[in-house]
Amino acid sequence: MPESHVISGLVDKRSEIAGLIEHHRKEMVRLAGNMAHLDATLKLFVPEIDLRTLRVKRHRARNNLFQPGEMPRFILDTLRRAGTPLTSRTLAEQVIAAKGLASSPDLQAGIQNSLLTSLKTLANKGTLARGPDEGPAHTWLIA
Repeated sequence: MPESHVISGLVDKRSEIAGLIEHHRKEMVRLAGNMAHLDATLKLFVPEIDLRTLRVKRHRARNNLFQPGEMPRFILDTLRRAGTPLTSRTLAEQVIAAKGLASSPDLQAGIQNSLLTSLKTLANKGTLARGPDEGPAHTWLIA
C-alpha cells in the first residue's frame, strides 16, 4: 500500500492545480467580458471593422529579478570583468550568486532564457558578438 505522506502530497498538489484552473477560468471570463466591451466600442467608431483581422499581441511573462535595463548592464559589466567570452550558463550562475538566490535547475533555466533574450538583443545592436563555441554552448563577448 502506498505511503500516506505520498498520497497526501499528491492530493495537496492536485488541490493546488485545481485552484489554479479555477482562478484562470474566472480570469478568462473577466477578460472575455472586457474584450466584448472593447469590440462593441470599436464597432461604434468603425462599424465596418473586421475584428478577426486584428493582430493578437503575445503575452510575455516578466522576470522580476531585474529592473528595466538592469540585465543588459549586468551582462556587460560581467563580460568586462571576466575579460573572456562567457556562456549564458556561466552568466546565469553569476546572476544567482550576485542576487544571493538559492540555486535550482528551474531558476537557472528561467534566468538563462532571460539572459539569452538580452544577449541576442545586445548582439543585434552590435554591442555583443558570439565568441567561440564551448561544445554545444555559445559564448558571448563584447564587440
